[in-house]
Amino acid sequence: DCRWQAGRGWSDDKKLVEDIAGRNSPLWPHNGEPIELVLGIKRTGTSHLLLSERQVRDMIRAYRQPFPRRSIHALEFESLSPIYLHSKEEFEQIFGRLKIKHIKGRTPWDNSQENKAFSTSECHPERGAFEHGRLFYHILGGKGRIDPGKFNLHDLSWADGVKIYSFAISLRSPDTRPSQDRINHPIALDCGLAQATLDLSYCAGSPKLPFEHGETEELDDVTISARLRDFFSPHIHEGSKGGSKPIVLLVHNEVVSMNMLKNCGVDTSSWKSGLRDLLNFSALQDHRNDHRRRDGPRYRDDRNRRQSSNGRTERSRSPRPSTSGSQLRYDSPPSRRTSFAPVYVVDIKPHYTALIQTTTASESVTAIAGPLGLDLVDIKGWCAGNDAVTMFKIWHAMVSGPSINEQRELRIKNRDPKMRAAMIAATNLVTPRNDSDFDPTTITLPTQEAINHDDSDYGESSNSDD
Repeated sequence: DCRWQAGRGWSDDKKLVEDIAGRNSPLWPHNGEPIELVLGIKRTGTSHLLLSERQVRDMIRAYRQPFPRRSIHALEFESLSPIYLHSKEEFEQIFGRLKIKHIKGRTPWDNSQENKAFSTSECHPERGAFEHGRLFYHILGGKGRIDPGKFNLHDLSWADGVKIYSFAISLRSPDTRPSQDRINHPIALDCGLAQATLDLSYCAGSPKLPFEHGETEELDDVTISARLRDFFSPHIHEGSKGGSKPIVLLVHNEVVSMNMLKNCGVDTSSWKSGLRDLLNFSALQDHRNDHRRRDGPRYRDDRNRRQSSNGRTERSRSPRPSTSGSQLRYDSPPSRRTSFAPVYVVDIKPHYTALIQTTTASESVTAIAGPLGLDLVDIKGWCAGNDAVTMFKIWHAMVSGPSINEQRELRIKNRDPKMRAAMIAATNLVTPRNDSDFDPTTITLPTQEAINHDDSDYGESSNSDD
């Protein structure tokens, strides 16, 4: 399935906007749903709006234009995720933020409002990781809207049976030990482990704080470590034999969390960081490292050109701008995998900092929850069991919303003045079932609780910001 960059180098932007998202555009689904385009984010962090081959063909038929000659490959992107258009005006705003301003006498570069902050010499994989979460959400809870092939998803065998957990720890503070000791050998006041059920129906709704979601059992360090090993061992053992569905583990501060588990004797050597490998984007990079090959998803990018390859000015009514990017292919789609990593670790902290574009106010779960609009009863105390549940709310608030770029714009506009100032200066998936709240003196028994959340699937409402 081919893709082309939408709108780079067009001389008639108004016509482009009308043809892609106007009322007579052939891209509008017949069922009244919004137009679904593909947002590609490169490893540098730059954003690219893409059309699928089918969409390009629809435009060609509608406007009787020749087929685009060149494209770029899926492997050029760190992530591919859905982006929805509900109106021409909405597309006009998105396109405007991605439009390159050509300056006479200067070497063309991506100086668009959205991408100028991201240097081509630096990597920002956290932006792609954020979009991996959105794609994951749409696969599991997007009501079957997305077409897997459009996002280069050739194997979704993991989707039926994948489990989602969160692991939270309350660290001792203050901790006057050297920083490396604090990282390698964290001292936890308590630990919490929770499981989420994939349910899109929602209910309405520093002293140590009481655990709000179950009962608490007091255990010693040795027993707690054994409980952690007993919990993760079956997943690790079955995963190594290819007989278990993977689990996704949410954490806050992956390095410290993994060191905590390792110190408790949990074998994390086969675990993967992020959802990139689960969604098979790592396989695309393997193809790139292996060299350029034939067949497979192709994309188009004409970010810095105003003329087509034959010298004709691009004023076409269809999305067919030319590109200086070369066409890259590989032999065949990645084959169906026979095994997965037992655990894929998702760190909500870099997700948040990538969204807000600042590292301030991200040092705890509760510090993140407030700016995202999650109302907590009391955020002055500590309880890892409560944090484990809050992690699901935080993750859902981010991955169920619009793209990282749109979401940031919405949050700047809609949040409180302090939040807007911080962001500007920096230029319903889960219903938790808490399995246990581990503590050097405390462990929580399994329980079930529903999270109060609106279903903020961006495909449903362009005004959603959670």
